[in-house]
Amino acid sequence: MNPFKKVCTSITSLVCLVFLLMMSGQALAQSEAVLAPGQTLINLTVTERTSVGQDMLSADLRIEIDDQDAAEVQNQINVVMAQALAMTRDIDGIDVSTGYYGVYQFNPDPSGNRADEMWRGNQSITLQSRDSAALLELAGRLQAMGFLMNQLSYSLSTERADEVRDNLMEAALQRAQQKATRAAAALGKTKVDITSVDIDSQSGGYAQPMMMRAMAADASMEMAAPSADAGETEVTLTVRVQAVAQ
Repeated sequence: MNPFKKVCTSITSLVCLVFLLMMSGQALAQSEAVLAPGQTLINLTVTERTSVGQDMLSADLRIEIDDQDAAEVQNQINVVMAQALAMTRDIDGIDVSTGYYGVYQFNPDPSGNRADEMWRGNQSITLQSRDSAALLELAGRLQAMGFLMNQLSYSLSTERADEVRDNLMEAALQRAQQKATRAAAALGKTKVDITSVDIDSQSGGYAQPMMMRAMAADASMEMAAPSADAGETEVTLTVRVQAVAQ
């Protein structure tokens, strides 16, 4: 190695080491400055959890068409989807969105022998509502039009989850205060001040989805509305508290 480069590298390493030692010393000094004689730093973690009934129902359906003419496949999908969207516009309280739309060619002969190629196309529509009765009735009407059910499942709405987390936060903070006071008493301290709070919330779902695969319904047959039962979602909130006892 070039002697000059070697000296520069050594100087750079020495400067970095001195800088790290200075920063460590400052951090230690600040830590010591926070605590007065007779004070003790207490770190606590408290977790609250509860199971909440799911209140949001979602249904994902698709219209699927097969034909030898790709243009006819797309035309039929477009017509049926337009009818479905027109039907949903008159219903309040249900969020409606369309999803994947694709067309592809396939061989209908499962034996692998050459056959006339067919075209298959499908487009999905998603319904979401806290009014499960209205959504299930609409889903049944769409099934009667030829839509196939991809998935039907409950979940916990964002609004309900936020409400539950607020309640868990209050309970967790109260329990953290009690635990800090008890820890201080065990150390012979009579006063506790909470100096910092870190709140971490999350919800993990244990949904009970209703998966359905169905054949297209005969237009003359009356389609019954699908059924679904709500499950529960576990909501968890963790509070990390730093307190000073004296």
